[in-house]
Amino acid sequence: MIDTHSHLYLEEFRDDRQGMFDRARQVGVTRVYLPAINRESHDPMMETAAVSEGFCVPMLGLHPCYVETDYAKELELVEQWLQREKFAAIGEVGLDFYHSVEYREQQVEVFRHQIQLAIQYDLPIVIHSRSSLDECIKMIAEHGKGKVSGIFHCYGGDERQARKIIDLGFKWHCRVTYRDWE
Repeated sequence: MIDTHSHLYLEEFRDDRQGMFDRARQVGVTRVYLPAINRESHDPMMETAAVSEGFCVPMLGLHPCYVETDYAKELELVEQWLQREKFAAIGEVGLDFYHSVEYREQQVEVFRHQIQLAIQYDLPIVIHSRSSLDECIKMIAEHGKGKVSGIFHCYGGDERQARKIIDLGFKWHCRVTYRDWE
């Protein structure tokens, strides 16, 4: 079993981190993927990956909820990290119009840039899509099937959207809602 998305590097998990690794292994988890959210997550995420001895695998990206006026600096840091370390994916990236639309245009620009990074570094992407699923699907489709792959995380769509995601070569996992499509 693989956990495709966990923020175990956050401060609230610090005191029980090794215990969490041990309990996860005991129930059959073989790997945990750690998505970055912004510059403040990079060092703790990398430290968690290092102490886990390969159990935790880092990903790198700028989460849409952290896209603000300084997004260019954040993207520059992402590129610097990508040049010097190995990452399993570009993530957690995407669009989130649920929490705020204040930086909507910037989120689109940042997501587009990170899709290009995924293509450039030949990495899959982990997409956070909240109240923006059709927009995310459209942006992925603009690059053509097979140019980029990955997982739609925080999925709350319908069967039609799931089929589009699958047709693009992506996977998805429900985190927000589960629906019966029969």
